[in-house]
Amino acid sequence: MLIPEFSKDKDRSMLLYFPVDGADINAMYNELEKTYVCFEKMSETIKNGKKYVVLEIVNEE
Repeated sequence: MLIPEFSKDKDRSMLLYFPVDGADINAMYNELEKTYVCFEKMSETIKNGKKYVVLEIVNEE
């Protein structure tokens, strides 16, 4: 199971940041899709020179 390195709260959602660290991106996507089935969007970003896969989970209140 992949654990996010950090998260960021937005108005209506939460962003979970998973470090890539040389991992197989496609394998990460597959694992994250199985583990976090409630995500709205998945993308990649670079923060502070480090690459992350980012999941956005929408708050359904």
